[in-house]
Amino acid sequence: MFPASTRSRAATGAAAALLLTATATAPSAMAHAARARLATFNCAGSINVNVHPLNGAVDGRSGSGFRCATPDASFPAELTISGSVTSSSDLVFTTRTTDSLRRTDTGQVIQFTIDRRFDRDSTAASGNATERSTGGQGRDSGTGTFGTGTGLVTFLITNNYMLDVTV
Repeated sequence: MFPASTRSRAATGAAAALLLTATATAPSAMAHAARARLATFNCAGSINVNVHPLNGAVDGRSGSGFRCATPDASFPAELTISGSVTSSSDLVFTTRTTDSLRRTDTGQVIQFTIDRRFDRDSTAASGNATERSTGGQGRDSGTGTFGTGTGLVTFLITNNYMLDVTV
């Protein structure tokens, strides 16, 4: 049997080697796990978004037939939009929203943030509109129409609406 001082040094050396091994592999394993969690969803369809200029709220939903795809699958989905106006003018509303994308076939829900800009072509009660994102975890764009009501501007983005989300 080894003397106590030799056993102590051997145990300390073994613990240090184990710590170095764990430290050397942890970042690589963590990076791999982070890469595995990243997913990109490409979606198309239409959205109906209400902007409430008086209180700054934004809410909306996808229209029927909204679909998304990953490299592995295509599936029906629902998009729910909720957030606030970050800046506005007579013709432009910039918003920040936290959206929920739900796969209707499995019930899986992902949440992401996106900064959207809604442009209308006039200050009339209705007209043409465009929508595009400027930042966040997603990118989207499309065209359509807008209509106004008491304290409300509704954007119906029905033409070429595309949403790309990476979470």
